[in-house]
Amino acid sequence: MRHVRITAAKVLAFPVAALAIAALWSLRPATEPSPGNDDFPRVTLSETQPRVAAGEWLLVDARDEAQFATRQITGAISLPAHAYPELLQFFTEDHGKEKTVVVYCDSEHGDAADRLAARLQDEAGLADVRVLDGGFPAWQREQ
Repeated sequence: MRHVRITAAKVLAFPVAALAIAALWSLRPATEPSPGNDDFPRVTLSETQPRVAAGEWLLVDARDEAQFATRQITGAISLPAHAYPELLQFFTEDHGKEKTVVVYCDSEHGDAADRLAARLQDEAGLADVRVLDGGFPAWQREQ
């Protein structure tokens, strides 16, 4: 039977290595934008509405279906976050990847809109994704 000699250096090596890995992990770049971080260009309602009406831009509502069914911005399509995985294939088949997409949500800060915009860019491969400045509340104020 072979005996392994345990020294203080061997006992300390594992915790030191674990701390080094944890320190390096904390320095890694974020892979997904945090909510409301303004990673996506903001566009105003006055910029967006004529382009949506002309079919140049696509307006995407990130709110849930009940909110969308109650009231939505004219020309918007619903793409709620909880149904995103199931709807993504249909979204890209129906609308392609070339059109500018403007996302809005029920927050003036665009938290859910930013998250959906990130997914549309990263997972669906859309090149031009923007967020409606002020979201649905900005549209409601103008009504």
